[in-house]
Amino acid sequence: MSPLPAVILAAGKGTRLGKLSDNQPKPMTEVNGTPMFSNLMESLVQSGIEKIVIVTGYMNTVLEEAARAFDSRTEIVTVYNEIYATTNNIYSLWLAKKYLQDGFFLFEADIFFENEILKNLIQSPQDNVMLIGKHNDRMDGTVVDLDASDQVQQMYLKRHQQDDFDYSDKYKTVNFYKIGPAFAREFFIRKMDEHIENEDWNSYYELIIKEALDRGYPFYGLKTGNLKWWEIDTPEDLNICEDMFKA
Repeated sequence: MSPLPAVILAAGKGTRLGKLSDNQPKPMTEVNGTPMFSNLMESLVQSGIEKIVIVTGYMNTVLEEAARAFDSRTEIVTVYNEIYATTNNIYSLWLAKKYLQDGFFLFEADIFFENEILKNLIQSPQDNVMLIGKHNDRMDGTVVDLDASDQVQQMYLKRHQQDDFDYSDKYKTVNFYKIGPAFAREFFIRKMDEHIENEDWNSYYELIIKEALDRGYPFYGLKTGNLKWWEIDTPEDLNICEDMFKA
């Protein structure tokens, strides 16, 4: 069993999915018949996570009902972001602050993946870990580069990726993280508080991780290798993912 809680960010509507998120939360989008949320929850339960904290927002009761279907041996807590429509993931994560003090796993709920990926993250011995996959031209979002021992050297948010940006040695963040106790208490939570106190509620938690990297905090880049995963933001992403995971 893992003593660290798993925090799932699942508050946003997912407007880029269009009609697919009109009548259900984005994480309930199905990949070949399996909702992304169910795939994540099942993997967490099977991996021995003792507590799962789900930050909900859009159509929150649907996710709460879906969560109740899982193993009763796992403690499940829901936190509601009532202003999900005008805030971003840094605010959603801050709402779960009291569960973060001793370290935590962090998961965004719009990833479909093979279960082995999550097990590898949970079993990783390093304190601070980000899950990463080799970048390809169909991916979009934050990327990093590594040194020879797979320590993350630099994080490049989307705004840092200009037209001539070189992706050849970059890795895409899967948006699954392990945040160790010392880093959580000494830096991460304090920086979240600063953003919220300054009413910077529309930011992303990746800004904090990037600042930590820039200051020399160590982060291990755990590669997915040949294991399959995909982030689903658009109908095109869903098509790619369904094709990737065809039986």
